[in-house]
Amino acid sequence: MAWFRRTEEAKREKGPQSSESRISEPRLPATAERKAEKEDEVEQAESELTTPTSQSKETGLFNSRFQGLLAPVFTCFKDDDRRSLDVRPINRYAEWLRSQMISGVLINGVVGEGPMMRVRERKANCEYWQRAAVRHNLMIMVQVGGAPLPDVLSLAAHAELVRVSGVVTLPELFYRPHNVDQLVQYCLSVSSRCPTRPFFYYHMPSMTGVELDMVEFCSKAEKCIPNFMGLYYASADLEMGQRCLRIGRVVMLASTALLASGLMSGFNCSSLVVVNIRPDLVHRICDAFDDNELQLARDVQRELNQLIEIHTHDSQMEYWVVSMKNWFNKEFGSRQVGNFCAGPARIIR
Repeated sequence: MAWFRRTEEAKREKGPQSSESRISEPRLPATAERKAEKEDEVEQAESELTTPTSQSKETGLFNSRFQGLLAPVFTCFKDDDRRSLDVRPINRYAEWLRSQMISGVLINGVVGEGPMMRVRERKANCEYWQRAAVRHNLMIMVQVGGAPLPDVLSLAAHAELVRVSGVVTLPELFYRPHNVDQLVQYCLSVSSRCPTRPFFYYHMPSMTGVELDMVEFCSKAEKCIPNFMGLYYASADLEMGQRCLRIGRVVMLASTALLASGLMSGFNCSSLVVVNIRPDLVHRICDAFDDNELQLARDVQRELNQLIEIHTHDSQMEYWVVSMKNWFNKEFGSRQVGNFCAGPARIIR
């Protein structure tokens, strides 16, 4: 797809990262030593769950000209009674996504079960993903919402400290905003804790119950939130999303079923859960659109939607996440890409 290739070419023109901009770690040793290394990694992860970050490296920041595909990644959990956080697969996960020409990731989002995680788990997950993102030249967005306000503010401040590429927040989920002004004030409070990070609002009315005019919201947010960059748009209302498109604003389409329609409506940045599982089909849709083969784009979109329908059995979003994660683990198990698994979902069915 042309718009994605231009992004890739621009990155290549900058040349390889210097050794100072990379986080150097020894490669996995032989099998006999790998088990010991994993044990050390787990001990380090558990210690970092209770200690502040010392991360200082930075990935590329999102800007108003950003174009490409992002993956809202699944959080890796162990198959134990607590479904405890597992950071060991993160590097291989990031490496595989980059090999599939994916530009960046969203962590701790709805797909990543962020609202189901403790604050220290979310911070640890962010730090490990940030390291992997620097190593594999990925942008990283972190979702900080879905928690009590003090925790949301703490997560936003942590995202500023870790120097992620962008910060996303859900609205207040209990005392929901009833008008655009209330939503803008909430986002202003959160964004003030990460003032140098591009800030996005996560619009997902089917899950949050917050159904407000995003055209009005963007207009007001841009006037009073200095680091407001745009929307993470997970709504079926494509017409309103199209009206939000402006020069200097990023609107990320987050509905897989609407990818082909979104491309035709002017969206050039997408964050789709199926990118984790079948990036080949997503690329085929984008390539067909770039080649003006619109019927082919519609046909592949139909194929992708049917695959999603086969692997998901419930319309509720929380159960949909469980089904998609099971599909993800099944795909990786059949591809023999190494000992890689995101583990079970933490959501209880």
